[in-house]
Amino acid sequence: MDELVARSGDGDIEFVLTWRPRRPKATAAEATRGRLRVSLRGRAVWHGADENNGFEWTWVELLEFLAESWLYLAIEDGAPLGVGLDAAPRMLAAAEAAIDSGSSMGSDVEHEQLEAYRTTHDLAEAVQGAVMPPLWIVRSGNSGWVASAASTAAAPFQELLDVLSNVGDSIASRLDAVADERARTAVGAWRTRNDHDRLKVIEAATGYPPELVAEIESAFYSYDERDWSAPRSDELLAAARLVGPQPSATLRPILEAVRAVQLSDSSALNGVSDAALAVVAELQDERPHTQGHELAMWLRSRPGIVRRAGGANPDRIIESWGVPLVDVSLGLGDIDAIGCWGPRHGPAVLLNSDARYASSSGRRRATLAHEICHLLVDRGSALPLVEVLGGKTAEHVERRARAFAAELLLPRQIAGQAFQDNEGDEEHVARSLRSRFGVTSELLAWQARNSGVPLAPRTWHFLSGLVRNPSEFGWRQHSTRP
Repeated sequence: MDELVARSGDGDIEFVLTWRPRRPKATAAEATRGRLRVSLRGRAVWHGADENNGFEWTWVELLEFLAESWLYLAIEDGAPLGVGLDAAPRMLAAAEAAIDSGSSMGSDVEHEQLEAYRTTHDLAEAVQGAVMPPLWIVRSGNSGWVASAASTAAAPFQELLDVLSNVGDSIASRLDAVADERARTAVGAWRTRNDHDRLKVIEAATGYPPELVAEIESAFYSYDERDWSAPRSDELLAAARLVGPQPSATLRPILEAVRAVQLSDSSALNGVSDAALAVVAELQDERPHTQGHELAMWLRSRPGIVRRAGGANPDRIIESWGVPLVDVSLGLGDIDAIGCWGPRHGPAVLLNSDARYASSSGRRRATLAHEICHLLVDRGSALPLVEVLGGKTAEHVERRARAFAAELLLPRQIAGQAFQDNEGDEEHVARSLRSRFGVTSELLAWQARNSGVPLAPRTWHFLSGLVRNPSEFGWRQHSTRP
């Protein structure tokens, strides 16, 4: 029997397609009958009666699905609605919960976006007439993820795309000598899968519905500024996706701000970034907030980062790497900043003067510290083009950046120890920490809470009064005295 074995991610993702003998004058369905087994990290997630054998089907359906969905698989970045990468059912449930809770726009548009995502990224949609477990293909920057019903596996995205290409080519080769119309149509669609017009590329890259794409099309690059026949995203398209569906009047200032960023030398930043990536590589099995804390402590240990009083100046850090800081008016209060570092624009950090807390120096410093994390470790992986603080950046990436920003500005141990050593004088401690480290009351409260330093109940009560959601602070659970 003919067999295709296609692997990526050091074998963590494997497709094995075993063909049945092809009879003369076979139909498209008959010619593509075979067994497909998909394994993630050595365990079969798509298989037949047992895990050693593939699921038997007529795989012309998979070729038709791949041809129709290829543009979305290739350039649609991130899990739906920015939820964290996880097993397929959990991503779906998280996206539905985000819509229902109102943390997203909560509109019919987002329900439609979610359904469109599922039907173009779940390979189970290709198997019509049989019940197969979900198998989602998800791009996350330069990484590719395959998410089954209970597990995930990752690989460099181009490797994963090559695996799918090999599967598609194998199916198409079975149809070359088949004379029926379905075979010709399927092979033709597969071989022209990268041929799309400007509107279709914008729709796939942004996740916007077609009617909105037609409205905002003119806000993007003109025809002669890029090759629209290439199915790829860019800085403007990525920014639009992370901001979420917006009318043209709202979206245009954002895209114009990104478009105005000049390409600049990133050699100084790259040197520090390479060292930071090595730190994160050692922490790859740790939770995002742990990675953020450890990375911040590493950066604080480098010469010139921490001032004499113990604080860090994120403005100076960013500018020392040759990265411009640009104040822009974006017209939206929910967006704090945009980090831009693609092949045509950046690196640069755009600070939104219309942000809800733009006048707060502590909030500004936290925003810049947040962007430092992305500059160091996300440009080559999860966020290869832009990041929108306040947008739909993947949650696991944002959790790491939030933890990093807090630890860079005010280490947890310093915050917790200050309150323990000065029990009964909490107001003075808070004023002193705000002044010395340039942080908000909210940030210092959470850093003290998360320090692990034993604190008195009155201190926990004081700290919980500094945060926006005291019910989430849980001071009673952490106090060490009756």
